[in-house]
Amino acid sequence: MKARAPLFALTLFGFACTTAHADDFDAQAFLGMSAGNNVGAAIKRGEKDGKKVLVFAYDSKKQGQSFHIEGMLNLEETRRLVRENFRIVLTDFKDRNIRDHVGDETQTRPMYFLFGADSKLIQKGSAAVGAGQGNKLVEEWTKK
Repeated sequence: MKARAPLFALTLFGFACTTAHADDFDAQAFLGMSAGNNVGAAIKRGEKDGKKVLVFAYDSKKQGQSFHIEGMLNLEETRRLVRENFRIVLTDFKDRNIRDHVGDETQTRPMYFLFGADSKLIQKGSAAVGAGQGNKLVEEWTKK
């Protein structure tokens, strides 16, 4: 009977590992706005309506990726500014519109890419900056 307990625990652990789900960021639930997944389309719409496009690139197969995006946007003031001033896109690092901008940057944590209404890249960086720094960045971006 005692020999079965370790075997049962090992079986449960193996099952849990194989059914782990991807680490997805839910923009609607967190920001109160939907996020696109097509960078090119968002940039075109941003050109039309005069909004900047904030792209988050991350590896949804790695756990903890969405945690960093949520941390960057965690303050209510930050979320309000994002809703009012930006189009949001969630994608992976292989997206053809950003992969050249990723360059040699590490892909262990999510990155942000800010595109202007003219479709030019304004700024990029790690999204693992925390709520205070995230708020500071978003405030700077809305003043430009």
